[in-house]
Amino acid sequence: MDGRRFMAGGMLALAMASGALVGAARAEEAVTFTDLDSVLKQKPLLPEGATADIVAAQHVGASELQIVVARKIGLHTHEDTVHRIYVARGKGIFRFAGRSRRVKVGDILTVPKHVVHGFETAPGAEPLVLLVVETPE
Repeated sequence: MDGRRFMAGGMLALAMASGALVGAARAEEAVTFTDLDSVLKQKPLLPEGATADIVAAQHVGASELQIVVARKIGLHTHEDTVHRIYVARGKGIFRFAGRSRRVKVGDILTVPKHVVHGFETAPGAEPLVLLVVETPE
């Protein structure tokens, strides 16, 4: 009897592992890859056009990931969301709460709700490319 229980337990484990592998294979099929250059080429910020644009966005639960290209983003606030911003390209000035600070590639900013803020590129610099995670908090 012990041998049969062991065999049944082994079969159950094998069935569960097979199901996990099938589930993992389906999940792998849903994975997509791209790079920032490809995204930016699909929707460039034209010199004579808008001063800022969300070139890509994706919702993840209640949050949204945005790729923003900007020469200038005027002062504004967000009433319902916190923004976490990574400067992926460019350099410029971040204005917030009556103050200003230089920003560059690699900087990470957290902007709480209700804080007046905006960006502009440094004179002669390429547009800023910002990865923004917008979350309700």
